[in-house]
Amino acid sequence: MKFLISNDDGIYAPGLLALYQALSTIAEVMVVAPMTEQSGCASALSISTPLYTQQLESGFIAVNGTPADCVYLALHELYPKTHFDGVITGINSGANLGQDVLFSGTFGAALTAQLFGVPAIATSLVGGGAKGKTQEQACHYQMAANEIVKLLLETPILNVCKNLPYHVLNVNIPDVERACDIKGRKITSLAHRQIARPVHPVIDPRGREAYWLSLRKCPDERSVESAVDDTGVQPSATTWTDDQAVRAGYVSLSPVRLHHTPNTALDELSSLFL
Repeated sequence: MKFLISNDDGIYAPGLLALYQALSTIAEVMVVAPMTEQSGCASALSISTPLYTQQLESGFIAVNGTPADCVYLALHELYPKTHFDGVITGINSGANLGQDVLFSGTFGAALTAQLFGVPAIATSLVGGGAKGKTQEQACHYQMAANEIVKLLLETPILNVCKNLPYHVLNVNIPDVERACDIKGRKITSLAHRQIARPVHPVIDPRGREAYWLSLRKCPDERSVESAVDDTGVQPSATTWTDDQAVRAGYVSLSPVRLHHTPNTALDELSSLFL
């Protein structure tokens, strides 16, 4: 197997290295990632400025662009004759749950691959493994990377993704202390939670007004252990949301389809204007 990997946390991010090391045990892996952090840039492409590449001693290729730029450039110029079995992005530092996928560079890079017919999986570590020292952080990312490898080896998920055009599999992995603390996997839908404070007005060191945007969600008061829905009923196989799954200790697998126009919307608008 051959995989292309990228991310939005930058070429030196611990999640990217952990993903590369884990995937390299089962496949040939190429890495093309942004030189610097590009969180929140979705699937933006740099069409007004040139892109430059730098090959590191590790063999990784750094690009002065967005995650989507990296995948776009890799598929069409850097590895144009390579048949990739899939593009896997991440492991993102922090969750990409619910509406976060609209803004996530990790998800945007995966979406770019799918636009050109390459199966794509976006991966995130809920909590980001940021619990203190670098060694501890790397350990958590490594556990998450191992979960991705097990998913590829233990299930036919890659073949399923190949048969779902314009779909990205959005994977969120709970940040736990031990691999055995992960309870399993759940197929989920995207949740929706209110953003606690979308904009933070600040004053910069020169006394100028500035604004810091935030996607931090409002606290969810529901029990992590029960992960019940709003009616007090334990979620069924078809009603789990990504947020519920990771809070209950499961790896969340959300198939997300974009660039889709529902027939019901077409019918409603047609009747309105005709």
